[in-house]
Amino acid sequence: MTPLLYSNNADIKYPLSDFHTEDIPNDILLDVSLSVPPDYEAVVGAVRVGLGFAFVSIENKADRRPIGHVLVQNPVVARVYPLDMDVPGFGWVVWGPGAASGKSYYSGDVSVDLDPEAVIALKRTGLSLGLRVNTFEQDVNEFIELLSGSDTLAITREGSTIYLDRNDEALTEDDITALNLEQQAALENQEQVVYTVAGTPPDAEGNIDIIIVGCVSDCGDVRELTIPRGDTAQGETGELPLDIFAVREYVEGDPCAPSDLPQESSEPFDPYAGCTNITRVDIIDATQGIAIGTLYTAEGTV
Repeated sequence: MTPLLYSNNADIKYPLSDFHTEDIPNDILLDVSLSVPPDYEAVVGAVRVGLGFAFVSIENKADRRPIGHVLVQNPVVARVYPLDMDVPGFGWVVWGPGAASGKSYYSGDVSVDLDPEAVIALKRTGLSLGLRVNTFEQDVNEFIELLSGSDTLAITREGSTIYLDRNDEALTEDDITALNLEQQAALENQEQVVYTVAGTPPDAEGNIDIIIVGCVSDCGDVRELTIPRGDTAQGETGELPLDIFAVREYVEGDPCAPSDLPQESSEPFDPYAGCTNITRVDIIDATQGIAIGTLYTAEGTV
């Protein structure tokens, strides 16, 4: 049974021209779509149907040069089959019940125009480039221009590869030495390089979205002061216990209160003391009506 989308096409000449006079049965081809350069005028040059196969050839009308063809074994009605193209462009055909009936049909050395709606001119577009930046790939259409805002970055191209390098000619010898030492230190401490956050790698654009939900506590104890050890001149241990002079009191509900400290005060808890509620707000581009960023605001701020 022919699907409703193509059922009417089995009774009319489409996708062939309404004005052709060849004896090609209407139900062999249900649809044709072709996109070729404008200097080609596509026509059907041959149609063959046999037991278990169907073949069609699309040719150029003026000189019968091949444009595209397809040979299908056991064609399925209303299925789209791509053409094997002999010229730039693309095309496909849809076989009808006449191609799958098992009845033989042959027409050769014909020149049957296609319906104008079945052919569109192939548009010429710019090259599509594949750009890889720090292992992330991005398609770039038409053209790309890279500009550097610093004379310490050199941009060069070799073939299809663009190199962004440090321009040592713009650096002093001390700058180069310092940069080389930093680079060597980074190579020797690979375990300190962060590749993921909680197991989540960056997306295709190199970003990791961190969504803050709820309350962020600010429980730094400003009443303790770390002091260096006098015998080693290093701040590894030791505190100045300022709280013995002014004992800190915690109110009920304060998330910064120590778990082993009883809360003696009966004063209501100030939500702006010790804990800040964070609200996520999307930044909307009013001209396009889409979100272009995210803003996290503290409770009570704009």
